[in-house]
Amino acid sequence: MGKFIKDVPRILALIVGGVGMGVAGSIYCFGVYSNAVKKHFNYTQSEVEVISAMSNFGISLGFPAGFMCERLGARWTSLAALLIAGLGFMLSWSTTLLEEFYHPKVWLQDIYFFISGFGAVFMYMACLTTNMNNFHPKHRGKVVGLMDASFSAGPALFALLYGEIFINGHDTDEQNQNLGGFYLMSAISFAVTGLLGIIFLHPISYDSVDFEENTIIGGDSLSSSNPSLQQMKEEPKQITGLKMIKRFDFHYIFWAYIFCAGLQLMFQNNIGTYLKSYRIEEYTTLFTTINPIAGVFSKFFAGFMSDMLVHRLPRASILLAFNVGQTIALVIAVFFSDNFVILLIILLVVGFANGALWCLTPTMISEFYGMQYFGRNWGSIMLGNAFGGLLIQQLFGWMYDSSIGIEGETDCYGLICFRWSFIMIATLSFCSVIFNLGLLQQKLDQSKQGHKIEHEMCCKPSTND
Repeated sequence: MGKFIKDVPRILALIVGGVGMGVAGSIYCFGVYSNAVKKHFNYTQSEVEVISAMSNFGISLGFPAGFMCERLGARWTSLAALLIAGLGFMLSWSTTLLEEFYHPKVWLQDIYFFISGFGAVFMYMACLTTNMNNFHPKHRGKVVGLMDASFSAGPALFALLYGEIFINGHDTDEQNQNLGGFYLMSAISFAVTGLLGIIFLHPISYDSVDFEENTIIGGDSLSSSNPSLQQMKEEPKQITGLKMIKRFDFHYIFWAYIFCAGLQLMFQNNIGTYLKSYRIEEYTTLFTTINPIAGVFSKFFAGFMSDMLVHRLPRASILLAFNVGQTIALVIAVFFSDNFVILLIILLVVGFANGALWCLTPTMISEFYGMQYFGRNWGSIMLGNAFGGLLIQQLFGWMYDSSIGIEGETDCYGLICFRWSFIMIATLSFCSVIFNLGLLQQKLDQSKQGHKIEHEMCCKPSTND
């Protein structure tokens, strides 16, 4: 009973962390209302792509949030999330009151969405780093999986709420959807979760008595019987900055993440665009809800499975399997994405791959480079996604608008609108597979080296004989 009471603050921090991650993840439900933004303000697809990319740009600037969390703690970081994200969504709400004013001033919308996304990353970092530090490293995959599952559940919940409350039956006349009401709800959500974070998110030490001697090094488990091997099983050294950048495993992780996160962002933010182009926009709420739900399940699976298998297989092997499936699905999309069933399958596969990426990448970062500088390390890697996502979405918008062929028209219909963009992201997905293979091979080589050292030390004749 006493142990349970002692763990209550830890459990409350975990629950609040999950809620906060869900609200932060709501930034990624743009796909459900992208057509509404386009029609309310009469924007081109290229302009809409930049707007959606700017919210991702903001949430990918994780370095300041990570640094603040390290230096000042989760409570001050939660306060920053409340103020910044709340401001961003209130500014977005104001645009719906002055639609004619904002039609030629799309750059202001870009700034507002950036502010909202930038505020969300403070909530993300406060929730993730606090709970990763509050639990023993042996549970890290589970904790990250749970937090990131909540991060994916957020877009699913907010997309469902938008479809049920704010569309109001206007499936094809998106300019009549209640976009302002949705922005206001988002601002209130960040304010409430920010307050919860200020109250409940704080560091809680775990009991080191339960420490398991089989510490993970590159996916290998070494014997604990030899004191000389104990040094190899310690927690990884705390690495950051140039020392981290010079390592090969960093670049394997970094570039695979950049390619995958960017293409997945482009796909998710344009679900509504695909459906409208294929004239099945009545399924927008369903599709934009299913995609993040797939991410929820894959994050649970990837987190728990990688913890179970990490003594036998590096976490990179699980990420590789998801990305191979994603690459195959995107190649199929080049030719058959206008088929309802195939598009639904592709949606699920990309959602699964996205969940695995966001669960396993920060987990590996914490294991390879330690937790002391995790906030700035993970935040720096997320920064690459800001630029990658912006570039990929701008390319998508340019390809889409170039496919219309009718001056003054802003909507494109048919598979021809997306063929080249699917070729682009299928290629990027294949490149991520190559980097995953490189990381997996490196960790397997390290594992073999560890077994070799153990064998040599076990079999070496004793000098005391």
